[in-house]
Amino acid sequence: MLTCAQVAAWTEPVAEVEFSAIRVDQEVDGDAEMVAYLAPYHEGVEAYASEVIGYAAEPLSRRRPECGLSNLVADSLRVVGAKEFEVEVDLAVTNFGGLRRDLPAGPLTMGLISELSPFENYLTYLEVKGDLVWELARQATSGVALSGIRVKLDEHGEVFEATVGGQPVEKGKRYRVITVDYLVATYDSLFREEWILEKRVSKNLVQRDAIVLHLSQLNAEGVKISDGGEGRVEVVK
Repeated sequence: MLTCAQVAAWTEPVAEVEFSAIRVDQEVDGDAEMVAYLAPYHEGVEAYASEVIGYAAEPLSRRRPECGLSNLVADSLRVVGAKEFEVEVDLAVTNFGGLRRDLPAGPLTMGLISELSPFENYLTYLEVKGDLVWELARQATSGVALSGIRVKLDEHGEVFEATVGGQPVEKGKRYRVITVDYLVATYDSLFREEWILEKRVSKNLVQRDAIVLHLSQLNAEGVKISDGGEGRVEVVK
């Protein structure tokens, strides 16, 4: 143990460090040994990324409040979530911010879907009060992708009509919702604790998995994804 005098006399050692910058560009020779080591992994990644799981009839672009791409992702959550949690599902919601790229026309590959939805956001099942669904309708133009709900509102968020399964949304009713855990944890103005009656989080599936599974099924049925929306969110001027 150091004495008080030793502590008082102690000074931090001074280390001299030399460095130089090395520019890495196309003129730098590759490490042949490292290239050979990584080759099998590179081939595996390339094979994974190039696997075709669906087709787009036209380029798919991200457009609010609704587009073909946002509908595809929200439908994926609703359809796959129902199977994952073994429940009937009324609606699904995710966020536009989690959709990280547009998609080209033609083959849709695993690589493209991984770029579209790169985050590890796990599917989450909620039973909620109708108050949450009504607030979701009010925020329908704020950057959410929806499935199972149709909303007609003005640009200020005044809702003229909101239906789930063709029936008007009722604040006193319970609804079954699929979303992702990230949104539940961060979207405080919507996912209020007092409105959530039950919550279950998948241990297996993230949003990307749901898209892949649903898109693969659509592809097996010969469905090609279109760019246009379906009137799920209608803004009345």
